[in-house]
Amino acid sequence: MYDVLLAFGDSITQYAGDPENQGYLAYLSRLYQRQMDVLNRGFSGFNTTSAREIVSQVLPVTKQPSKYGLLSPLARWFGSTDTSFFTLPSVNKDSETIWPERDDAFPQNSRALRICIFFFGTNDATISSWHQHTPIEKFRENLLYFVSLLRDPNSKHYSPSTKILFITPPPVGDRMVKEKAKIEGRWPFNRNSLARQYAQVVREVASKVNAPYVDLYAKIEALAKRDRANATANNEGNAVDFEGYDNYLVDGIHLNRLGNRLLYGMVLLTIRKNWPELEPFAPPRAKMPTVSSEH
Repeated sequence: MYDVLLAFGDSITQYAGDPENQGYLAYLSRLYQRQMDVLNRGFSGFNTTSAREIVSQVLPVTKQPSKYGLLSPLARWFGSTDTSFFTLPSVNKDSETIWPERDDAFPQNSRALRICIFFFGTNDATISSWHQHTPIEKFRENLLYFVSLLRDPNSKHYSPSTKILFITPPPVGDRMVKEKAKIEGRWPFNRNSLARQYAQVVREVASKVNAPYVDLYAKIEALAKRDRANATANNEGNAVDFEGYDNYLVDGIHLNRLGNRLLYGMVLLTIRKNWPELEPFAPPRAKMPTVSSEH
């Protein structure tokens, strides 16, 4: 196998492997062929708390745990000896919402985890009464925990050479979400005002651990605002029904084709800026055998 680019996230990541929707991971997989294998570990419906239950199955094991046992990596970072707050939750093997525990979850014969993308926040940022909601400080802690698994020398997933990239959750198209909820006869669980707060936490965590981030929230916000202004100037009343978010989001939450292409370009530019040695290169063309004219 080649080295690995691993994308860990929720349904936006899961759907990013769909070439029919021009998923950004499908694009990256094509671009990195013969250079890196792109692994899509997106789980629809997951927030960072449920993702924390399976992260040990998602990341490669690089070393055996110490025989003396481990304090939580995050607890050590903060100088605490009380690990109860940071302990990884036990996996409920009877729950269908948790990825089945398995020994071959990560290909053990892969060469190296070169890039790890963490893309969470959309489900965490739902309203507090909804089961997917994660309190914002717990969200911050979970993101730091993911990083600590790769950065802490005592972690069995320790991989100091792995490049970490965060992606902020996109904005929420409130009008689109409300319309869909009305059709489905339920209350809307997502709010753009909440997504904004969780996107800021992603920025802060990335800065804290010295990792780059793709600010998908700010980019789509700016583009939607531009599109609204253009539509208003051109007297295109119907074009602003969904405030411009429908140009980038299929349902007010998930990326459509244009949103995926946008994210693909932003991820690629971030890789080129921060790790030029990992920039995709064109695969060499195969040499065709020479055919003798005598035959």
